[in-house]
Amino acid sequence: MDPAVSYSQNDGKTPYSPATVIEVGQDPTLVKDYVVWSIFNLVNMNCCCLGLIALFYSVKSRDQKHSKNLTSARDYGETAKRFNIASTVISVIVIVIILAVYITSFIAMLQQIQRGP
Repeated sequence: MDPAVSYSQNDGKTPYSPATVIEVGQDPTLVKDYVVWSIFNLVNMNCCCLGLIALFYSVKSRDQKHSKNLTSARDYGETAKRFNIASTVISVIVIVIILAVYITSFIAMLQQIQRGP
């Protein structure tokens, strides 16, 4: 028996070739950077400057993705996502409160007009 040749466990006589290992890198398109959402929050809903912070992390994520550092890109992307969510939620709450105050004051004004002086 030749010590350089491995034999399969099935019959002990047939040599078996070692498996070829191919390393496949991660697909960089799977890492999201949320740049468009960050720009939208910066322009339209920049509550407490969260849109600006989200844009900063989105750009960092995109830079890391182009540098093939997908772990850091994913971390920065998740941070940008969290800031975008916070900015969107806070801005929507503020808009709802402003609309509620406006509608309430408008209804009160109409009731005042109907009652007369």
